[in-house]
Amino acid sequence: MTGLAGWQVAELVVGVHALLGGWQRPKGRRKSLGLYRAVVLTLFLLRQDNSQAVAGELFGCSQPTVSRIFRKIRPLFDQITANRVAEVVAQARRSAVLVDGLIAPTGERSARDDLFSKKHHVCGMNVQVVANLGGRVLDTGTPIGGSRHDSVAFVDSGIAERWGDHMLLKGPGLSGDKGYQGTGANTPYKKPQGRDLTEPRKSCNHSHSSIRAAVERAISHLTNWKILDIGYRGRLSEFPEVLRTVTNLEIYRVWA
Repeated sequence: MTGLAGWQVAELVVGVHALLGGWQRPKGRRKSLGLYRAVVLTLFLLRQDNSQAVAGELFGCSQPTVSRIFRKIRPLFDQITANRVAEVVAQARRSAVLVDGLIAPTGERSARDDLFSKKHHVCGMNVQVVANLGGRVLDTGTPIGGSRHDSVAFVDSGIAERWGDHMLLKGPGLSGDKGYQGTGANTPYKKPQGRDLTEPRKSCNHSHSSIRAAVERAISHLTNWKILDIGYRGRLSEFPEVLRTVTNLEIYRVWA
């Protein structure tokens, strides 16, 4: 239901309890869910992307209660996992990394006209993902409209700035696919007009493609949090915060 090991869920429960200073009121009406089930409910919504009405049926409470619990507990996960995420990113600063983008479906929104991705034929947000060579997620950028190209999203999402040192001459290296040509990232050789690539360059492109497979695995693991795969239903203004929580939880899941 949650995607996390039992001990990881228990650790999150302890962290939430410490931040809230308690869950049930000392007097008056008790909350419909205990703290453990409230944490599991929040993780369930992020991992499975069921509607809040369905979650309410499963957990024995009303949809408004589900909404209140989610809004109260979800931001706390960022605080609990912050130290682990910082440690992982600090270690990654010394090694080569990979970048690629995904479209997180959101459906059509009347207030936005930049969501439709012609490449993926879906309305959503372009999310830039940074991973290590082992296929583990390290970072995600600020999401932007799905109509924007990866090379634009790479800059506008803040990823180019945060990982810019990797693209320096003596940096560890940052690699992407052909969509990142011109951004400073390592990319495959382009085929010259009217000519074929030389055999050494074909070999380089093949090696580059093999290495880049790791970031595709990382994205696959990230989208196992179905809220980034099936379709985000909430307010778009809150999507960057939800994305950050999911990213931190995925790092916590893999690296803890």
